[in-house]
Amino acid sequence: MKKKTSNILRIVLLILGIFLVAYSGFLLLRNNVNLGNVLPALLGIPLLMYGIFAPRLNIWFAKGVGRVVKWVFIIGYAFLIAVFTIFGIMMVQAANTAPPADADVVMVLGAALKGKEPSDTLARRLDTAMEYARENPDAIILVSGGQGAQEEIPESHAMREYLIGHGIDESRIVIEDQSTSTRENFTNSKKILDEMFGENNYTTVFVTNDYHILRAGITARAAGMSNVHGMAWRTLIYTAPPSYMRESLALLSTYVFGVVFD
Repeated sequence: MKKKTSNILRIVLLILGIFLVAYSGFLLLRNNVNLGNVLPALLGIPLLMYGIFAPRLNIWFAKGVGRVVKWVFIIGYAFLIAVFTIFGIMMVQAANTAPPADADVVMVLGAALKGKEPSDTLARRLDTAMEYARENPDAIILVSGGQGAQEEIPESHAMREYLIGHGIDESRIVIEDQSTSTRENFTNSKKILDEMFGENNYTTVFVTNDYHILRAGITARAAGMSNVHGMAWRTLIYTAPPSYMRESLALLSTYVFGVVFD
């Protein structure tokens, strides 16, 4: 019975390992190389190796250093599952919190460009902001994003052209084109808004990916913005798991070590 259970576990972990490695390969073929897209493979390779070499590894795991290594892996995977679950629930709750309908500013956080055009991620953020702006015609739209190393123009300039091309009056658009990180998005934008409205005398709704709402809100408040709320666009289903896993690790660092990754 024990041997049968061990064989079932081996098969399950082997299949899971193959799936996670293949999933990473699929993500890397369709998207850029980043921790989120590589993370499934990093989690899957040890499972795959165990599935292949279980008979030999089980002998090594039975005593000494091997036994310690086995428990390190078991505790490590259990810890990561707990982190992904807890922070995943927190991120979903934050993403589903409705922002006020009468904000003074709807702020769009920058993202990568394709040439001089917004990437799919950035276009979806802009579409979400436009929907809000049309329902709240008194709000200005602040586009925040500088020029990355691989970009031809500042992200905010491409964002402005996208908004104008979709019928938004140019007079409603405010540009912040110096930031290179989320922290700078909020810090630089706050300076502009303080000059326009008075220090923190305004309500801001920022638009970003659903999984990023929670940490972006923490970053905004750390930058000194007081009345700030997030509004999410929904991440594509096939990219959501690695995005939420990567963001969980960033949130762990934020809450435990006080380090906010941009």
